Amino acid sequence: MTKVSLLRCEGYDLEILKAKMRQGLAAIGFDLSWMHGKRVAIKPNLLSVSAPDQAIVTHPNFFRAAVRIVKEAGGKPILTESPAFQPLNKVLKAAGYDAIIAEEAVEVDPMTETMVLMHDQGRKFKRFEVTKAIADVDVIINLPKYKTHGLTYITGAVKNLFGLIPGRNKTQWHLRANSREEFSEFLLDLYGAYLQLFKEEKRIVHIMDAIIGMDGNGPGASGNPRRIGAIISGLDGIAVDFVATNLVSVDVKNVITITSGARRGLGLATFHDIDIIGDNLDSLRIHDFKPAPLPFHTKLDHFPFLQNLIKNLMIEKPVPIKDKCILCYQCKQICPVGAIQNGIDVPLYDYDTCIRCFCCLEICPEAAIRIQMNIIQRLFKR
Repeated sequence: MTKVSLLRCEGYDLEILKAKMRQGLAAIGFDLSWMHGKRVAIKPNLLSVSAPDQAIVTHPNFFRAAVRIVKEAGGKPILTESPAFQPLNKVLKAAGYDAIIAEEAVEVDPMTETMVLMHDQGRKFKRFEVTKAIADVDVIINLPKYKTHGLTYITGAVKNLFGLIPGRNKTQWHLRANSREEFSEFLLDLYGAYLQLFKEEKRIVHIMDAIIGMDGNGPGASGNPRRIGAIISGLDGIAVDFVATNLVSVDVKNVITITSGARRGLGLATFHDIDIIGDNLDSLRIHDFKPAPLPFHTKLDHFPFLQNLIKNLMIEKPVPIKDKCILCYQCKQICPVGAIQNGIDVPLYDYDTCIRCFCCLEICPEAAIRIQMNIIQRLFKR
């Protein structure tokens, strides 16, 4: 059995956040004194240039509270994060992190050096290049933002650790694992590699910012900020994601990183195996949370000669919205397969080349990309 702390929290007052985080860490058995004299990587979600009230990034005060707790315990905090596309310094400034880093004397990992992380027990992927900084830390404090996600259904504790892979290297993983199932299994192989590295004398602890989360077409500007009102903490990332997903009444069966992760023994994902400490889940539960659209998938590898036809008939596609698009072409730059070209009013998509990773939608700063249903879905009004 694993312990997960669930605590009601309605806002981002710094002192309240610190108290709640301390309470949650004590509940799951994480001794703060263990950080004394240790280097501690703090990993928020800093997806893109955005203001905190958009709920795209981990709130800056949530980050500051974690920094203060590490410092007060005698640890050395290090911000470790790599946005999907924009330079880190621009994202830090837009999110209000730059002042915190200066005032709290937080070291920032530039992610210019990588290390090879091997995981022989990975189901498919066994070799990863991640930031070298994690080899030199004793603790990772993972600060995910609970959001919906067009590809993985949710962004939570497991998905947030994808950010330890530097910058645009992430897009290559979308190319290598280019379906919802494969990408989710890749995230689990990567998560297993982290668990193998951080065992015995090292720790990974997850503290989820589920105070203001995101529903709808997340995890970027196309999603909707949504009050959830909770902080969720645990040493098991899959268990934390399980509790968070149940908290908003989303069907856990649609989250492959939870269901497959539990089957693979990487974490626990049943109420029988998880001891929820703190506030009652039912008293905080949300019933009208809007999940991400669930993609319609088919295994195209079985039909190599019909692959593009089947893909365009049966899988949703990203479509630019003329009235919102400002032709910044961040979508073109992040596309891992070069499926987007310059257009007159909107970017032009080659849907035969497009792998439906939805990186373009995730990174678009204007929420100017929508997911269009496939022909079958439109026929049946799904």
